[in-house]
Amino acid sequence: MFLRNRRPLWVRLVLMLGAISLFVLAYQWGNQYQRRSDTPPVIAGLLLRPPSNLPDFELREALGSPFGQKDLSQGWTLLAFGDLSRASGQLAVQRLIDVYNRVADERALRKQLRLVLVTTGTDSSLHRDFAGLMPALKILGGDAEQIERLRADIGLGAADTPAIFVVAPGGYLLAFLPETEDGARMAEDLKAIHAGSDLLLPETP
Repeated sequence: MFLRNRRPLWVRLVLMLGAISLFVLAYQWGNQYQRRSDTPPVIAGLLLRPPSNLPDFELREALGSPFGQKDLSQGWTLLAFGDLSRASGQLAVQRLIDVYNRVADERALRKQLRLVLVTTGTDSSLHRDFAGLMPALKILGGDAEQIERLRADIGLGAADTPAIFVVAPGGYLLAFLPETEDGARMAEDLKAIHAGSDLLLPETP
């Protein structure tokens, strides 16, 4: 035999809403505590903590389309610098493509991964030839002073190097993969960064 609930309906509604609110607060607190207690991924390269936004810039792709900071905010980007008429620039492209091919098993990452080489070279036909190697590869050129400012803001010296920077959605600079890393190690670093991005990116309000 069931006993009749003698509490007024409005009291039961208040108690029910209170229980739901308590559950939501406990769930959010638990997620925040778990996030604080987790540790960021360990990589062979260098994690940049805290992550920083790249400054505004405007360069051009090999076929003339403008490309700026807002384009880097969409998806994941591997960013490198180098003159394609020199060995360092060609090696940078080779390393970018090598990493791209080695993350083929990570479909979510591969789908939104872009390769970008910023070059100070002036051979437009050479730029178009390299840009045609694959759709994910963007060859950017433009004002030399602006490129130098971008290099300085990132923290890259004047010397040519095939090092690679990892840029996350939102335009956040997350990691530096030095020239001493091979393609396999860089691919593992990128996978770890992608998997642990919730711990690396700033929390959204």
